[in-house]
Amino acid sequence: MRLHRLEVEAFGPFAERVAVDLDAVAAGGLFLVHGATGSGKTSLLDAVCFALYGDVPGARRKQGLRSDHAGPDATPEVVLELTVGGRRLRITRSPAWDRPKRRGTGTTPQQATVRLEERDGTTWRAVSTRNDEVADVVLEVLGMGMRQFAGVVLLPQGEFATFLRADPEDRRELLEKLFDIEVFADVERWLAEARRDGADALDGARTGLDTDLLRLDDALAQVPGLGEVTDDGSGAGEPLPGTPVDLLPARLAALDARLQHLLTESLTVVDRAESVESGAQAALTRAREVAGHRARGREATERLETLTGQADEHLARREELAKAERAATVSGHLLGRTRAETDVEAATRRAQERRVPLAPLLTASGAASAPDLLGAVSALDAVAEALAREAAPVRDLAVALERAVEQRDAAAARRDVLAHSLPEHVDAVAAAEAQATRLRAESARLGALETGSAVRRDRLRVLDDVDRDRARVLELTPLLLAAGDERLARQADLADLQQRRLDEMAAELARGLTDGDPCPVCGALEHPGPAVAADPVTPEALDAARTALRSAEAAYAGLDRQVGDLRAAVATRSADLGEAGRETLTREVAAAEAEVAAARGATAALPAAERTLEERRATAAEAVSAHERTLAAVEQLDERVAQLSTEAEGARERLVAAVEAHAACPCGADDPGGHGRTREALVLLVRAEEDAAEARGRLAAAEHDLDAALDVAGFASADEARTATRRTADLDRLRDAVLAHDRGLDAARAVLAEPAVGEALAADPPDLDALAAAAAHARRESFAARSASDAVGRAARSLAGLRPALEQRCADLGAAADHHARVKDLADAVGGTGGDNTLKMRLTSYVLASRLDTVARLANERLAVMGAGRYVLEHSDELAARGRRSGLGLKVLDQWTGRVRDTASLSGGESFMASLALALGLADAVRAEAGGHDLGTLFVDEGFGTLDDESLEQVLSVLDGLREGGRAVGVVSHVADLRARVPHQVVVTKGTAGSTVSTRTEADAPAA
Repeated sequence: MRLHRLEVEAFGPFAERVAVDLDAVAAGGLFLVHGATGSGKTSLLDAVCFALYGDVPGARRKQGLRSDHAGPDATPEVVLELTVGGRRLRITRSPAWDRPKRRGTGTTPQQATVRLEERDGTTWRAVSTRNDEVADVVLEVLGMGMRQFAGVVLLPQGEFATFLRADPEDRRELLEKLFDIEVFADVERWLAEARRDGADALDGARTGLDTDLLRLDDALAQVPGLGEVTDDGSGAGEPLPGTPVDLLPARLAALDARLQHLLTESLTVVDRAESVESGAQAALTRAREVAGHRARGREATERLETLTGQADEHLARREELAKAERAATVSGHLLGRTRAETDVEAATRRAQERRVPLAPLLTASGAASAPDLLGAVSALDAVAEALAREAAPVRDLAVALERAVEQRDAAAARRDVLAHSLPEHVDAVAAAEAQATRLRAESARLGALETGSAVRRDRLRVLDDVDRDRARVLELTPLLLAAGDERLARQADLADLQQRRLDEMAAELARGLTDGDPCPVCGALEHPGPAVAADPVTPEALDAARTALRSAEAAYAGLDRQVGDLRAAVATRSADLGEAGRETLTREVAAAEAEVAAARGATAALPAAERTLEERRATAAEAVSAHERTLAAVEQLDERVAQLSTEAEGARERLVAAVEAHAACPCGADDPGGHGRTREALVLLVRAEEDAAEARGRLAAAEHDLDAALDVAGFASADEARTATRRTADLDRLRDAVLAHDRGLDAARAVLAEPAVGEALAADPPDLDALAAAAAHARRESFAARSASDAVGRAARSLAGLRPALEQRCADLGAAADHHARVKDLADAVGGTGGDNTLKMRLTSYVLASRLDTVARLANERLAVMGAGRYVLEHSDELAARGRRSGLGLKVLDQWTGRVRDTASLSGGESFMASLALALGLADAVRAEAGGHDLGTLFVDEGFGTLDDESLEQVLSVLDGLREGGRAVGVVSHVADLRARVPHQVVVTKGTAGSTVSTRTEADAPAA
């Protein structure tokens, strides 16, 4: 894998887009990434991880990756170009962030995005924009996840220094991140699960056995006398659930034999008890039959005596029933005559009611009957119809003439009103035209007035800016003076430190002088007054002083630039304003704004005024049109009135002739309606008299039929038949009483005729209470015997049903216990808790111990160069104290003394070299396990400040050796000495607006 280019925008401390050309800066193999603390050196490495994996290592959260210095619309983005496996790839990735809404205020979530491209000749070809597909490609070409990448490519020295001194369990956590031991971990988990499953199966088998034993024990507890025998049937026994598994089958066999014996005895007792119960029940049944016959005989005797005493009443009911049945045959004829009489009375009444209104007319006309009068009136129906025809037009024409006169008068009044209102409409149109003309003129001036008002307001704002800038100059002047003083103070501090540093260098040279040896400066052989450094100056102090001076100079320059810009702006704006003062400008702005407001008001009111003008013009035109229409209507209505008057006169003449023709009609009416009403009344009277005659005929026929029916039924008169008549319900009750008396006599005589009843009445009464008590006692004894036998039978059936399963459970329980014991021993040994595992080492720890031994061997190859061959890292599997897990220990062999030391005894520089060697060894080991992927770019993060010059040279020589085969190694550090030793650099500079990045190569270095 080779990194070519990294671009970062709005990410971490980088607000603006920064680009790092790694091809150029890594051309020398070894390059330096340096900058002040917090400038963003590690953020560049985070950007590399984020581009590849969409996440960052360590404790940082990918939701907070967007730069706090970036503008609200800036999109956070990372672009990484790399070559891996012969493929040139470019990954562009953006984290999720909250962008401003395009409409309104607030923010809205923006989803994370990714784009993977591959170089195809001279162009980039899009591969995928899906996160899962990009992740698959990265995993395929790199062969490692983010944790391995962060530990192999981005070597975090602080983490490996901790790894060097950690206890075995903490060291295990890092090794698990870097090495894939999932297969061995699966074996551990599988065995642990098998151990749990075996324990669960064993507990389940025991629970199932105990459950079945409790069920059987409950069934056996219901059997009396069973607890008096032992397992072999000779004495008292213990409950089944407490029986040992190996003894349980024998005890079950003994119980089965005992239950069979008890079942045989109980069946014999049941047979005896049932025989006694059957005899007692039969005796009770016979006694109850005798008592029943005696009761029926006594009841029949009493019933016969009662019915015999009611013979007279029974005979009277028979005679009454016979008359009622004969009267029922003539009831229909009686009802028919009654209805005929009612119809005659009703028809006669209706005819009389119809004749009363017409009596005067019949008398006056001299007609013999109503039919004759009806004939005389009907003869003049045609004359009445002609009269009706002539009367209707007279009425209609009179109504139409009245309505036409009213319409003509209303139209004339409307004509006069409209003629009076025409001058008012003309005046309203003229006023609306004048108002619209005035508003148009004022609205036309709006553009020019707004321009003039804007110019005056701009001049007033310029005056405000001048006053504000002058006030800002007054505020910044003391700050500028203070910044100048601070700059001079920082210059003095730096000069003092530099002088002290020169003195210290003289002291260092003096410490190397020996009497008799020439001084390398002056050549003297004696050194009477060698220089002494009382207060040493460190490179960090010099760097801090230079940084403070640069900050002070930047602050002073910024303030000076601000003050100069403000003063120039004041001078330019004052020249533009001339002599105009604030009072004059304010007064001009107010006057201009008043004129603009008036013009705007006219512009706003103009559409309404024009609409009013149009409305009034339309209203006036409509009034003129309405006046003209009214004049025409009056003329038409005058013509209509004259025409209707002529037609009404002709209709009245025809009506008079028709009235004279109808005068001789006997109806005596002057109008056609009266003639029709009289004729209708005569028709109804004739019909009523005909109905009365028919009703009298039906009455005569009904009386004839009734007389014939009375003769047949044997009644002398209709009144005698009505007296004998009964209602249907009364007749049914009378018939039922007669039949009941006869049936009662027959039933009583039949009971007394039975032989059994006669024998029972002749015998002594039985003692039912004694017989019932004996039967009840026998039934209780039989029930108790059957219950005992059933309990024994249920227990025997329960034992027969459960015994095979219980015996099988005993066999299964033994097999499960043996299997669980074997699995538990193996799982305990693999998990590091077994008694045979003396080192308490888990299987995964054993595998990691092998990896750690390889890492130590690879690390010693680098440590031999960095530490001048003094130290050798050794893997230790000695037993840890207080029962803790072992197998992942690290020791240091000091080859100068031949003693093995704890890693915690190393000094700071020695610890750095050992941890760097471990990091490089781990990187080589992980790379080999991941398939030997070539890592063309590595980064070593911090820790160089603990090394002396000689050790630093040795470490750099090891890192130079990593360049073999074209590998690029980036050293991340803020150590100042490395800047002179490593010419290729990535410089990260922090500022108030965010950090920036620049690159330096050997060609950019100043000439010596």
